[in-house]
Amino acid sequence: MPDIFIAEPKGEVVPKETKTTFEERAISKQKLFSDEESLPESRNPVHLFSAFKKNPDGVTFRDQEKNEKILLFIRRSFITNIKWILIGLLLAILPLFLPLFLKSLQASLLFLPIKFYLMLGIFYYLFVATFWYINFVTWYFNIDLVTDKRIVDINFSNLVYKDIATTELSFVHDVSFSQVGAIRTFFDYGTVLIQVPGATDAFIFESSPQPENAVQILDSLIRKKNEPDN
Repeated sequence: MPDIFIAEPKGEVVPKETKTTFEERAISKQKLFSDEESLPESRNPVHLFSAFKKNPDGVTFRDQEKNEKILLFIRRSFITNIKWILIGLLLAILPLFLPLFLKSLQASLLFLPIKFYLMLGIFYYLFVATFWYINFVTWYFNIDLVTDKRIVDINFSNLVYKDIATTELSFVHDVSFSQVGAIRTFFDYGTVLIQVPGATDAFIFESSPQPENAVQILDSLIRKKNEPDN
């Protein structure tokens, strides 16, 4: 049975050219469906607040090999930022309560020039903005990557310190995770520990989202790398 059924008008003879056109349209539509089935998988871009991505799109790192594919992109769970966000908000609204505090003490600071208070306020809010900025950048650039060849741990802090550690997947001895506490369990984040024989320090993914999933992916990659054919 054809994909498209078109009834011909009764008592009329459909010209050969028209039949050919109908056939071409049917073939064209069938080809279109076939092409849609063979389309590549949807892209998986890393957004500003992304913390866990499988097969991330558009992510590269220094010294990445030409055919090396990034399989896992991890940052600390965004929920871990709530503490410094709330502290920053508290610092931002604190000056608004200063007049009430001084009134309760029956004190006044108006003996100084208004410009002095204006400059003091500017510097204070610059400090609050800097506090927010440093904490966000520290979270944003602390990244763990798992490729089809190695593990890359990028440690970034205080705008001046950056350390990049890597190890081949074939060197990894054991992978485990810990998820202690109700908050970590509820928001599904924990610590992933990667043991490498001979290394002074283990590779640690701090506050990784979906730690059990990350360990399963790493285990699968390690077993594949340790197979005799590889």
